[in-house]
Amino acid sequence: MNMEKMNERQLKILEILDKNGKLTIEEAVKKFGVSEMTIRRDFTQLEDLGYARRIAKGVISNKKWLFAGTFHQREKTNVDEKKAIAKEAVKILSPGENIIIDTGTTTLYFARELEKINFSLTVATTSLAVASALFNTDINVLIFGGFLRREIPDVVGPLTEKNLQYFHADKLFMGCDGLIVEEGLFTSDLNISHIEEKMVEISDEVIILADSTKLGRKSFTKYADISSVSILITDSKAPMEYIEKIQSKGVEVIIAQV
Repeated sequence: MNMEKMNERQLKILEILDKNGKLTIEEAVKKFGVSEMTIRRDFTQLEDLGYARRIAKGVISNKKWLFAGTFHQREKTNVDEKKAIAKEAVKILSPGENIIIDTGTTTLYFARELEKINFSLTVATTSLAVASALFNTDINVLIFGGFLRREIPDVVGPLTEKNLQYFHADKLFMGCDGLIVEEGLFTSDLNISHIEEKMVEISDEVIILADSTKLGRKSFTKYADISSVSILITDSKAPMEYIEKIQSKGVEVIIAQV
């Protein structure tokens, strides 16, 4: 079971764990109005996925993992940080470039910032949200084909991966659900991990847009090594010691003030 298939109750449990760090069986039964057996089953599934750890009377958050949530939930979290990161990302663009913007909420904020540029640009994307944000601009927009996922919204699948091989990007702008210096970049979305691998492969520069909550965290699957990253743009809440670890791997780090 991946995150997109979690029921609403399980997603709410993860939100509570992110906020409070702990939830007892008794509290969950009272809050959700379901049986103790149902809650125990939810807790077991969340532990199996790596998001929580069972304790005697409930669960505690597994903080080394980052809960990504649904697209619309993520769009409403860390908004100030994402907007600040997006503004910094625009500054590294050059006229006439061909860029890829990956699906994601931070990249969506970046796309919205592109309304303000006054030079030519070609954007290729799998994200219908990104394409929609660029609808009223003069930017050339290419949408990779594939199967539509309405809840994101974006396109995925073998056709998407195949179409990517015909494209070259000067710069790739992408987010991540987790970044571990020693291990690499992680996504919670198994449907796009191969697509993101291909995007990295066909791009001259890889720019990661990730707020500070993503640093030092893992998610479901790895899609790139840290050595693939040219630039990381994060916010000023990121621990400086972790920034220095990233820089030691040859990655340029741009810090957006919040």
